[in-house]
Order: sequence, then C-alpha cells, then structure tokens
Amino acid sequence: MTITRDHPWVGEPQENPLVVGIEADQDPRVLHRARSLAEQLRTGMLCVWVDPGHVVASAEMAGAGTVPVAPDQDGTDTTEAEGALIDHVQRQLEGREVSWRFVYTAGEVARGLSRVAREYQAPMMVVGSRRPGFAGWMNELIGGSVGGHLAHTQDIPVLVVPLPAPRD
Repeated sequence: MTITRDHPWVGEPQENPLVVGIEADQDPRVLHRARSLAEQLRTGMLCVWVDPGHVVASAEMAGAGTVPVAPDQDGTDTTEAEGALIDHVQRQLEGREVSWRFVYTAGEVARGLSRVAREYQAPMMVVGSRRPGFAGWMNELIGGSVGGHLAHTQDIPVLVVPLPAPRD
C-alpha cells in the first residue's frame, strides 16, 4: 500500500511527465536540468518528495497514513515541509513555460520515486547526484546512492545530474 498526495498542476496537466526527485536544500541545477529536458520533450514535471522520515502505516478499516521512522519523534505533520518545497520549486520554475505538479509520498526514496513513475507512466526520472562532502559520503555509505539504485533497477532512463564538488 502506498500513500501519495498530489497537489494541483501549475499549468496544463501533462500526460507522461518526467519524475524529478526533490529534497530540502537541493542544488537548483537538478530542477533546471529537468525543466530544460521537459521543455525539449514537450512534457511536464512531477516534482516528487519522498519523505524518508516517515513510512506508510495502514489499518484495514481506517485507511492509510504515515508514521515517523524514529520512535521518539512525534507524528509531526509534514505540511510545513511540503509548503517549503513547493515554494522552492515555484521560485525555481517561475516564468517558465513548463507545467509541473508537486507529489508527496513517504518511505524509501528510490522505491517512492519508482512507484510514482509507474503510476504516471513517466518516460524518465531525474535526480541529483549525492551531496558533496562528508555528509553525502555517509548517506551513501549507509543507504546507498539513490541515483545508482534507480539506474540499476528501472526500465526507464534515469538522469543523474552531477553536482559540483565543494571548494576548499
């Protein structure tokens, strides 16, 4: 069972839009490259945030919802984080012709992006490379690279947008 929240389209709804993985503090190059590609392909973008801090929990009669992964976290509502990400996407795509939609889902990032891509019959996924520096290296060591995982498990193309190394 999955849970997603689709927000309204900004612009005309598009069939077969690109799936773009987004996250807080993401380098704007990821959205810019995805936008450029979407414009060239004459399609839209699904800007997907997979919340790794929550997982889907369901009760047969009560429906599905999300719960925090860490047991000491409260069941904080994610709407504030969603709002900040929507604002970020809106600022990056302001004045552009491309249509886009924000989609929220929870769980493991690569699986969440894959689910949304299948649901919308996306022709391609776009993600950023791992974050530069020690924190990015630790994330990759613990969970693996999202781009690498997707490139090895998907039957659609995955574009991994390279991000610059930190300057000394």
